[in-house]
Amino acid sequence: MNSSSTEHGRGNRWRLQVILLVGTFAGSWASIFGRIAQEEGVPTFILIAFRMTLGFLVLTPFVLRWHQDALKKLSRRDVLVAGAAGFWMATHLVLGFSGLEHTSVLVNGVLGGTLPLWVALLETYVLKTRLNAVIWIGLFLTLGGGVVITLSGSGDLSLGDNPLLGSILSASAAVAGAIYAIIGRGSRERMPFLPYLWMVFIAGSITTLILSGVARYSFTGYSSTAYFALIMLTILPQLIGHSAYNYVLRKLPATYSSVVGQIGIVISAVLAYFLFNEIPHALQLPGSLLILGGITLVNLSSRQPSRNASGQAEAEVIRHAGPGLHWRNILGQHHRH
Repeated sequence: MNSSSTEHGRGNRWRLQVILLVGTFAGSWASIFGRIAQEEGVPTFILIAFRMTLGFLVLTPFVLRWHQDALKKLSRRDVLVAGAAGFWMATHLVLGFSGLEHTSVLVNGVLGGTLPLWVALLETYVLKTRLNAVIWIGLFLTLGGGVVITLSGSGDLSLGDNPLLGSILSASAAVAGAIYAIIGRGSRERMPFLPYLWMVFIAGSITTLILSGVARYSFTGYSSTAYFALIMLTILPQLIGHSAYNYVLRKLPATYSSVVGQIGIVISAVLAYFLFNEIPHALQLPGSLLILGGITLVNLSSRQPSRNASGQAEAEVIRHAGPGLHWRNILGQHHRH
């Protein structure tokens, strides 16, 4: 009996690891399809509005089919918190893809991936907790890597039309993503994952639709390549990647999931090399390694890593990872964080 249980546990862990790896690969395409859409003339506001609107439309029948009881039990506070989280998720994505317009996929992904560090810093400020020595080391490594990357791109138009602005926007996206993660933490613990994600997408959709309307951007008139990129951006990083990472976080140690999730940044950079001929500057590689090392230290030293933001993102934060064959588990069961 014990032997059978052990074998079952090992098999289940392998299954979860495959989900994580497939999801990480799916999430790594966020910057790629985003860059393709931008090169086809799609404004960032439209890109995010399309992504979030299509996301909540796809999830709507599943939410109404399996989670009507949960929706009826939601309090006004739950709805307001999910709305605020949706606003910050949209802000995170807008800043991230705006940064992508001005810098390389590698720089955008590495700086956007500093989200766990900002979660730790914001928790310290809000909850008045103290950072341990390892997190401080991770902070300095990350900041040092950020300085190296920013300086390496100064004046090099092959890395984007304005690498400094792109770096600032990408880092700001990580801060916005950390705020999203902290705001939504309580609601994610009180309600099933799917209804929460659905409401976040609705709020994010409303936010970006309003911004698109104010800017007078149109949803029509783009090429078939642009619409293909927008659809794939929704399917792979958002619906598959974002959902699977959250699912795996409930089953595997979050430190392991977070560290494996960093592979997505490397995959994105490799894809950008082959698809866009983006060759990293000599100093960007050591700078990126410093940042990835700092993020890894923060993840490994966190006492409550499962509460860090997902992604990933797209997270991808929020922009990362995806569930593939396990939609039924995610859509039909009331898992908790």
